[in-house]
Amino acid sequence: MIRIGILLLLFLFQFKHANAQEYLTPFELEQKILTINALAVSDTTDEVKISTCDSIQIWLAEHLQNPESWTYPFDSLHLTTIPVAKHPKSDVRIFSYNAVLTNNVFHHYAVIQHRHKKYIQTYSLVDTMQELPKDALLEGLTADDWIGALYYQLIPFKHRRKKVYILMGFDGYNAQGNRSILDVLYFDDEQPLFGYELFRTSEYDPTPEPREIFEYSESVVMSLRYEEEGNTIVMEDLVPKRPELEGDPWSLIPSGYYSAYVRNGKTWVKKSLTDKLPFAEPRQLENQINR
Repeated sequence: MIRIGILLLLFLFQFKHANAQEYLTPFELEQKILTINALAVSDTTDEVKISTCDSIQIWLAEHLQNPESWTYPFDSLHLTTIPVAKHPKSDVRIFSYNAVLTNNVFHHYAVIQHRHKKYIQTYSLVDTMQELPKDALLEGLTADDWIGALYYQLIPFKHRRKKVYILMGFDGYNAQGNRSILDVLYFDDEQPLFGYELFRTSEYDPTPEPREIFEYSESVVMSLRYEEEGNTIVMEDLVPKRPELEGDPWSLIPSGYYSAYVRNGKTWVKKSLTDKLPFAEPRQLENQINR
């Protein structure tokens, strides 16, 4: 029944031009969510967890249309179970959260808040990470194919005159392991799409990929974050716990060494971390993932 309920929720909410008097104030919205959000991870039944997440998503999707909500920080949500990925120069924010089901699967939810000059649109996303199409790493995906994650960084920039948003997120995935996700959001005909061919594994790689997903042991979290200084995406290299486990993604752990995607024209190229690359030293990197 839970699986059926989840599948029925794989749709896109799009709200626009609602009456202002129907909105909760941002503070009221925040307080309303805080009354139930802990149930999504602490309740003993999956039914309550899913129901809680559904309610939060509906409230966010409706009331984040309120123009007053755009400048409200929602700090109380960010410091509990709902990180808010944002950037001072961005016209997009993403509120993400999850339900940790009894089989140890992390099922994610998110609401995109997209500010326009005269109105705000919101979009609701529901995770399909457990059942992705075979070539998902190589394809652009729609809101119905969203790779669920808790987003902790959002970096806006222009690519061929189109606004795109690099996303960094964490997925507790399941009992076997965790995932860190580097993806790209953009809009086409006011619809959110994911995956943009930006990432090259080396200067000699002729075909940029739309995203990268790092899989590793459930006992660790790798560092993946954007560094303003030097305009780089820094990631911790992964190695097997033991040599004989080579090839098993769930045996991988952070090595203490780092690589980075560096902007190179219209793409981002992966390079090993060296003193010549202008970003913070590895020991200064801080993991800002909200689990």
